[in-house]
Amino acid sequence: MKILFLNGSPRKDGYTVRVMKCIEDGIESKHTVEWIHAYDLGIKPCQSCLQCRPNKECNLPKDDGHHVWHKIRSADALVIGSPTYFGNISGPLKTLIDRNLTAYEEIAASGLEMPISLHIGKKAAMVTACNAPSPISQLPNQSKGALQAMETVLTAGGYDIVGSITLDGAASKKEIPLEIQEEAKMLGVELQS
Repeated sequence: MKILFLNGSPRKDGYTVRVMKCIEDGIESKHTVEWIHAYDLGIKPCQSCLQCRPNKECNLPKDDGHHVWHKIRSADALVIGSPTYFGNISGPLKTLIDRNLTAYEEIAASGLEMPISLHIGKKAAMVTACNAPSPISQLPNQSKGALQAMETVLTAGGYDIVGSITLDGAASKKEIPLEIQEEAKMLGVELQS
């Protein structure tokens, strides 16, 4: 089983990644885990040319977005993580997702037929870290918005979302709380079942 981690945080040792690594800790070593860090990629933003619909792949000149497209399509499970940036995911992760629309679903060139989800039966999990404390972090303009953005993509792809984790008040924490670590590890276990 191949499990792909899409990291939308600029910090590879920040709270979002640390929670995602707890998910990885729950994954058995016999499975392949791969990380993609959105901030390390050279990706031009989507131009809304809609050529990906008939071509099934982005029509822009080849860049890292094309490379990630193949990884998303071939992964057996997906973990998406991003810090909460004003009620949404980070810009580089949003760019990565927008450029890879056809990695999640096929849309007819006419746009008149229902999209076809490409990952039915595959599992996914979501992570966000938010500086706002709970319960403020659960407002739509905080972490709830970031999770909703990730859920929209995963639902379009047909994934079975096994769970999500929000680390509230991240800036005030020195360590990831034990209960969050355990919850994340259990998500890793669920991704494999």
